[in-house]
Amino acid sequence: MTPYSPGRVTCRKPRKHITNGGSLWGTLDCPTFPDYLESNPLPYGKPWALHDHPSKGVPHTGVTRYYDFTVARGILAPDGYEKSGIYVNGQFPGPIIEANWGDWIEIHVHNNITNYEEGTAIHWHGITQKGTPWFDGVPGVSQCPIAPGSSFTYRFRADKYGTSWWHSHYSAQYTAGVWGPLIIYGPKHVSYDVDLGPVMLGDYYHAPYIDIVKKAATNSTDFNTYVPWSDNSLINGKNNYNCSMPQSNNQNVPCSSHAGLSRFRFQPGKTHRLRLMNTGAAALIHFSIDGHKMRVIANDLEPVVPYEADFVTLHVAQRTDILVKADADPKKTYWMRSTISLNCSSSIRPIASLTLLQLWRTKKSFLCKNDDLEKTTPYFQQPVDPHPDTVETIEVDLLTNTTGQHVWIMNNRTQYTDYNTPVLLEANRGNWTFPDPKANVYNFGTNRTVRIVMNTVYQAVHPMHIHGTDFQVLSEGPGAWDGKTIVNPHNPLRRDTHVSRRYGHLVIQFTADNPGTWSYHCHIAWHASMGFNILFLEQPAELRRTPIPYVMDQTCVDWKAWTKTHVVDQIDSGI
Repeated sequence: MTPYSPGRVTCRKPRKHITNGGSLWGTLDCPTFPDYLESNPLPYGKPWALHDHPSKGVPHTGVTRYYDFTVARGILAPDGYEKSGIYVNGQFPGPIIEANWGDWIEIHVHNNITNYEEGTAIHWHGITQKGTPWFDGVPGVSQCPIAPGSSFTYRFRADKYGTSWWHSHYSAQYTAGVWGPLIIYGPKHVSYDVDLGPVMLGDYYHAPYIDIVKKAATNSTDFNTYVPWSDNSLINGKNNYNCSMPQSNNQNVPCSSHAGLSRFRFQPGKTHRLRLMNTGAAALIHFSIDGHKMRVIANDLEPVVPYEADFVTLHVAQRTDILVKADADPKKTYWMRSTISLNCSSSIRPIASLTLLQLWRTKKSFLCKNDDLEKTTPYFQQPVDPHPDTVETIEVDLLTNTTGQHVWIMNNRTQYTDYNTPVLLEANRGNWTFPDPKANVYNFGTNRTVRIVMNTVYQAVHPMHIHGTDFQVLSEGPGAWDGKTIVNPHNPLRRDTHVSRRYGHLVIQFTADNPGTWSYHCHIAWHASMGFNILFLEQPAELRRTPIPYVMDQTCVDWKAWTKTHVVDQIDSGI
């Protein structure tokens, strides 16, 4: 253990339980969270010293946080329905990673997946990986997969602060259970009393993820087949399931209708921080708490000017931090609701609570979109550069290809990852042209300011996520962009994931100052599997001069050795 380990109880149990394994998430035994980790130097009383503004740069704490992950198959029943999944340290949801702003984080990952072996790689969502692009965790892009029986160590800096999560980026593997929360503590821009920590929301599927990926890409014309329906909706990995419902798979699977709901304890009169995150596969979710108002204070890893909300909309991979004051009757119990919007997603059981469902009928007309851009103002101001170095316009559509499979196309290209030849390693060797259209690489050369105009001409909603940076959201709305509208040009919304609505446009802009190869993809797991991914090559000349650790080549050697004796059943894009 490092002398600067967190030194506090985290959400783990000493023995296994069939519902969530070794996880305490969603139980009253799960502890609250601190303002910062104290097992480290505290100059000027804070780990980040006088760094209270991003313009001052990332603080040099000199601290490394160490974690150890074992990825393996197991049988759990988060909602009472027993299923085989892939879990980290036997927990669902997975273990939390905590660090202070400016710390280094080191995670040793062991691939112990057996009984149908497969590779793995873990992405640290929202971390920019400046100076460490090889640790972004995307197989075929930044690394070769970690072969079964092998290990790999990620090491990167906590260069932003706030709420995020980590997850596998190998095919749709994370939907089998390879994910967990990530908190980086930093300066407060608004006060509160209690940090309740992660509130992880998402859809949940009983079928193996490989079967779902195959159905999503099937040549069926049945919308309910290639738009998979989830079986449940979970809060912190918990919910009940009606075991008497018709099952779409094995009728003989052990099932209990009383697995239990997540519970949280508020302190009367206190203001609580809840770190909401959508860790599901495909569903857009509306979150609310009966009898309580919410104040939004951050989106993804970007603090915002606080504003009130009756409900919070989160698509896959988005995070929103809220403040809730416990000012209602302390003798009563209040429902916390995570509702899958059936206007935007498909689910057999769309609400993550069991009783009183009949009492909740909203009269609001929910659109498949995030809050209005006029409503969300970053706390730290950053104006738009009105003259970007390059503008790329991309049209998105769904296509049935020559083999009869459904694929997503971006300017008539579908991305397909070559696990054996990561694009980052090729670019580092000076190979900057990628003639195979399946690579789908956009080389931005020395351009520093990039604007991406995405126009969707199909009836689907897409939570668009970028790696290696965050972006300014200049415009979003129905139809194609008019080429001139920019909302709040003096300080537009910033985040790393934003919804592109159906038959609509999303215009983003970012600074390409992070040499590497970075994905820009839809975070619906099945859409990414169907090729909805673009790769941005930034500052290739600088990347060419950057020494990459030898372990990256060794990981490819190990992967290629394993694939010589094992067939890799890559049925999708690979990410």
